[in-house]
Amino acid sequence: MLRLLNAATMIALGAALIGCPQNTATDPQQIVFPDTLVSYRSHVAPFLALACGQCHGSATAAGGIILTDYSSLFFSRPNLVVKYAPEESLLNQVLEQTIAHPVGNLQVLPSNQVVGMRVWVAEGALNN
Repeated sequence: MLRLLNAATMIALGAALIGCPQNTATDPQQIVFPDTLVSYRSHVAPFLALACGQCHGSATAAGGIILTDYSSLFFSRPNLVVKYAPEESLLNQVLEQTIAHPVGNLQVLPSNQVVGMRVWVAEGALNN
């Protein structure tokens, strides 16, 4: 039976068996953040890639800001993400609409995602 499975199916099956999270979201609305222990790999990275990556990916980097790479969240612009301090993090301020997005309007995001990003930063913005 295993001979009938293609390579992608085999990889997904193997990852599921060893417990690797698989992100299959294709719309940022599908990403649900937990109340605590927010994971960069499971929540933040997929959310930023889907919601912001078109303009702030490594190839586009609008305004010199890259949101699709963990280290770039700290080094592509000062105070973009300030560990343990969401109130000082420009990313949180933009998502929470306490400061305006410099160009155009952002789509309205579910409060779960806005709060989830705040929790991730408050918990230390870990690369987990």
